[in-house]
Amino acid sequence: MNNLFAKGRWHLDADFALPRVPAIIKDDQGNEVEGGLLQRDALDDDVEVIIPAWEFIAGRTNTVVLGWRLAGAPFKEVARFDFPHPDTPGDKTVLLPAPTLVSGVHELSYKISVAGNASAESLKKTITVDLTPPDAGQRPGQASFPDELQGVITDEYLIRETKLECSLPAYFGPAVKDVATYYWTDTNLPPDGEPAIGEVEFSQEDINNSHRLITIDESVIRQSGQGVRYVYYYLRDLAGNTSPRSELSVITVDLTPPPENLKPARIPISARGLIDREHAREGANGEGGVTVEIDTYDNADSSHFVVIDWNGTDLAEASVDPDGFPLRAFVPWTTLTAKGLGPLTVQVDYRIRRGALPTPSPRPVTAPVDFTIAGQDHLNAPALLNVTLDKLEVRGKASNLANTLTAADYGLDAVATVALYQAPKAGERMEVFWGSSVAPVAEYTVQPGDVSAQPVPFVIPWKAIEPELLNPDLPVFYRTDNGVNQQLARVTNVNVNIVIIEGLSAPSFPDADPYGYLNCCAVPRLWEGVTVRVAGDPQFSADDRIELTWQGCKSLNGSHPIEGAAATFSRTLTAAEALNGFDLIVLPFDTLIAPMEDDGSATAQYILHKANGASGRSEVDFVKITRTMPSGDLCGPGNDLCTDTAVKELEAEPGGSVFQKVLQMIRRIAGRFGG
Repeated sequence: MNNLFAKGRWHLDADFALPRVPAIIKDDQGNEVEGGLLQRDALDDDVEVIIPAWEFIAGRTNTVVLGWRLAGAPFKEVARFDFPHPDTPGDKTVLLPAPTLVSGVHELSYKISVAGNASAESLKKTITVDLTPPDAGQRPGQASFPDELQGVITDEYLIRETKLECSLPAYFGPAVKDVATYYWTDTNLPPDGEPAIGEVEFSQEDINNSHRLITIDESVIRQSGQGVRYVYYYLRDLAGNTSPRSELSVITVDLTPPPENLKPARIPISARGLIDREHAREGANGEGGVTVEIDTYDNADSSHFVVIDWNGTDLAEASVDPDGFPLRAFVPWTTLTAKGLGPLTVQVDYRIRRGALPTPSPRPVTAPVDFTIAGQDHLNAPALLNVTLDKLEVRGKASNLANTLTAADYGLDAVATVALYQAPKAGERMEVFWGSSVAPVAEYTVQPGDVSAQPVPFVIPWKAIEPELLNPDLPVFYRTDNGVNQQLARVTNVNVNIVIIEGLSAPSFPDADPYGYLNCCAVPRLWEGVTVRVAGDPQFSADDRIELTWQGCKSLNGSHPIEGAAATFSRTLTAAEALNGFDLIVLPFDTLIAPMEDDGSATAQYILHKANGASGRSEVDFVKITRTMPSGDLCGPGNDLCTDTAVKELEAEPGGSVFQKVLQMIRRIAGRFGG
């Protein structure tokens, strides 16, 4: 050997042995793991390497040349270690420099150099350096609780399961022997150094089946008490690389007794027996709106919430007041009409929620609902006033002014007209309300074949108008009614300006005899016309108009009118006529006077129409009219029986003049009693 060394070509007969690295992880049997994986905590400093004993060249300095490179690369020196004579031969410990420990699969070997002459390279040892935590160093996601918990761990669940199992989300690059270390805490800012409650190591089977479960024992949960709790974990690989702390998973622990003995919900219903628009506006008992009532149940707690299902739509959750039963929840209009206006039957039930865990529903209840209306719906529903309905237009029969009644309309009905609403249905009704009347004054029932926008007329009777003759803004509106729900149209303000003048005296008949008769001997004769006098009155003025009505009657007292024996005479007054009065001559004879042949009469009355719009109606008077002579003959235009001879002959008859006077008196008395 020494001779060989002297010649500069010394060598050993066998390859140098593999270096040994104590930091390589061992399996359960003490064998190094495949790939020579180094422990992570050994990489923070130089790594110890043991060079097996070699045939030491005595009297010389033996140098260990340490080689380190990525697998497959040529030998690369990274450090030299001299062992001078007289060191004791045997295993030598050297250090692999920390700066060279980068992630990857490497090869470790060495050479022995003496006096500048290096031996052949030793056997190469595979070494793996892993500096990357599981999931590539990202923050792991939240652990997931069982779906059935819905955010709450209850006493019943722990009794049944005795533990809580949570699943961990998938992460990047899972490997056999990865470990999850997990924690249970009562704070959302857990301090470092909290004690772990367990850890689990993942096998190849776990990886293949995506089976990543952590288990929290019942005792841990119970000992931590009630309230909001959090679960978090760390991932650690075989090398010892540890991930950041995972996101927190939150859950509520509620070990109080569960809600029990839940009774069906109650829906107060009005006396009408259903939920309609009036109910939606005012409630069943005038308290406002549709409500659902929940009666008391066992184990009620202020941490509970009630969730009401109205025909498939959940109402807003309401907290439970154990001292406030029955609990009342208002049902908004959008929920009431979510399935349409009806008619339909709704189903209502509820659940009590603890945390995210709801109880089963008790037996559901039902209620009839009908929100249909006559006419189009509107944005302010269920309000009674429907601004989309057209307004009425009111006109007086005489004045014919829009939404105005004047004295010309005195005593006359008015007419209100409106366009029919959308989609009318036979049998629906429209009712008109006038002024302060609480009852409708006119109505219309929709007929088969009626169509939207067709005009609908209403006759407003005078008796409805008469109580309020002076009102510049008299409210008039109508109501639609389909037999269930009503809607009001907007008000039409009608200017009612019917000024009535009182105390107007009746017309008179200046040509009647002292007994109030006009007979064959009247002057002028009946067929020349009957004079009706209207006396002057301080309430008359120039340009006022008088309408005088004449009506012939069968009886002596102005009753039993004769058809066709009527007329109206109009006169616009001059200043003199207003002051002194005027006469009107009633003609023609044939139609207005002739029909009163024997013991008839005629009435006269006038209406004053002031130029300023006021009006007044006079008293009524009547005159007795007869065209029958004592002989039974009728006088007329061609048969004037009242000649001087006829009068003298009449007076010459025994008791003639007295007889006539008595006869007239009898007739007058009889006329007063309707004879």
